[in-house]
Amino acid sequence: MSLLLKAFKTEIAPTKEQEIKIIRSIGVARFLYNQYIAYNRRLYKMYQRGMLDEKQKYFVTANDFDKYVNHKLKIELPWIDQCGSKARKKALRNADQAFRRFFSGISGYPNFKKKANQDVKLYFPKNNKGDWTIWRHKLMIPTLKQVKLKEFGYLPVGAKVTNGTVSYVAGRFYVSVVVDIDEKSKHNKDLEASYHTVTAGVGIDLGVKDLAIVSDGKVFKNINKSSKVKRLEKRLRREQRCLSRKYEFRKKKGGKTATASANIEKQKLKVQKIHQRITRI
Repeated sequence: MSLLLKAFKTEIAPTKEQEIKIIRSIGVARFLYNQYIAYNRRLYKMYQRGMLDEKQKYFVTANDFDKYVNHKLKIELPWIDQCGSKARKKALRNADQAFRRFFSGISGYPNFKKKANQDVKLYFPKNNKGDWTIWRHKLMIPTLKQVKLKEFGYLPVGAKVTNGTVSYVAGRFYVSVVVDIDEKSKHNKDLEASYHTVTAGVGIDLGVKDLAIVSDGKVFKNINKSSKVKRLEKRLRREQRCLSRKYEFRKKKGGKTATASANIEKQKLKVQKIHQRITRI
């Protein structure tokens, strides 16, 4: 029996306590990522200005910064412990990789993670035998324990999971898992079909009015020009203007107030949800 790695992503329905833990942990991971980026940015600027030479250290690795977090930063900011140690280390390793890719000329200068972008994922490795156990309606996530699934039967029950991540986007929670799965499994039908299906060649003409016209007569409409998408885009513009007015109102009041901040967060969530609907379409 040959196995291969396959990723699955689905929505979860955590309890209120689990939601709070996920959001707090994501916040800590984002904070440490940004702290690492800021620390190495200062060192790199000092090196560019000639304040450091080649022999001096102008780049701190993720392991060294993790020691600084454990021995100093956690004493000053004890709430860092709200996020698991493995998830914190993974966030720092991601930032470390971003700098190494920059030094190698592969990618641009690393940027800070913004809360509004919601692009931080919590990493959970498999430490114990019971971690990442999949049932039909729930799964065991390390530190979060049993979490309900919104889609029953999508994840392969009883399969071996190597690791997974939890993300939070537009008020919803998602889990992504990497699974060792048999090539002949029912969860692998689409991939198996792509290996063995052989079809005759076709000509495709990409257009503006229509997405594509195929030589066998099929016409694929441009989904971005549908009435549903146009209505959503119109609603998005309206909600974005409303969000902008709330920011302007807060500036006129001379600063940040609790009520204004709460209303802005509610409006930002509305905008994020519309963005997600358009993205899914």
